Amino acid sequence: MNVFTRFRSASTANSTKSAAPSIDYGPSTHSAILDQPKEYEPILNVPLDDEQKKKAKDLMDYMESIMVNKEHPYYPNERGFLTEGTIHRYMRARKWNYEAAKTMLENTIKWRREYKPDEVDADAVRVEAETGKMYYSGFDRMGRPLWIMKPRYENSKDSDRQVKHIVFCLERGIRLMPPQVEKISIVVDFKDSTASNNASVGTCKKFLDILGNHYPERLGIAFLVNAPWFFFTTFKLIAPFMDPVTRNKIKFINPDDTKQNTNTDQINMKDYIPLEQMEVSLGGHYNFEFDIDTYWNDLLDKTGKPFKVIEYQ
Repeated sequence: MNVFTRFRSASTANSTKSAAPSIDYGPSTHSAILDQPKEYEPILNVPLDDEQKKKAKDLMDYMESIMVNKEHPYYPNERGFLTEGTIHRYMRARKWNYEAAKTMLENTIKWRREYKPDEVDADAVRVEAETGKMYYSGFDRMGRPLWIMKPRYENSKDSDRQVKHIVFCLERGIRLMPPQVEKISIVVDFKDSTASNNASVGTCKKFLDILGNHYPERLGIAFLVNAPWFFFTTFKLIAPFMDPVTRNKIKFINPDDTKQNTNTDQINMKDYIPLEQMEVSLGGHYNFEFDIDTYWNDLLDKTGKPFKVIEYQ
């Protein structure tokens, strides 16, 4: 699913050079990188001041007053979700406006009780993952799981199931996060992407609504690979009108990773992602080929089969 553009790629002539290895990276593997890295540099949040601490405590007290009772089947899930980390993310998302954060989080709690995003049936959404259009593999230098998206492999027109699969992926990505990491990074590969294999505008809107309203402060960086030349040109035109925080989360992978780069929108992959954490087809050194059976089993083993109740950090 491509949520960053509805542009049609007219040509791939100017896209990133083929990442076919010129040296031997060893035999290919079907095992995605899902194990947490041993070394990473998490981005830590600024300590709260006294006023922020009070607002956070007041919000936690209020949310605990409206929780489902301890006998309710969903109580462990809700208790695990309502953590200090969750409270802080919602407060930051609303710039520490208590009433705005309270309304936002209360709406999320109601949505979670109805939708149960952490209990999405893996078997029901597996078909959405079969082509390898969306999967996790690798971690960036900050320890954030890499959510790989390849719109050219879109295989579904079922909007509701597409959205449910996206929610499933968000929840599984949270369960892949190492300690002190609370964001996911997205890698969008535009190779061979056309309007016909993009998700519908309606599906994109649903995804953005869920991401913005129920998963605030969860997106690290969106790395764009093989973006058509006109996409980058258009981005440069509209970037001055974008929210600076949002703009800084969108990075184009430099097509020549060996060159020194002074463009703040176009980055060298190795500065953000260890090459051994990125598959060869996207410019890294990990010789990975997607296989649904291997990936699905490994993902569920790591993140819960059928699901796992956690404390949200």
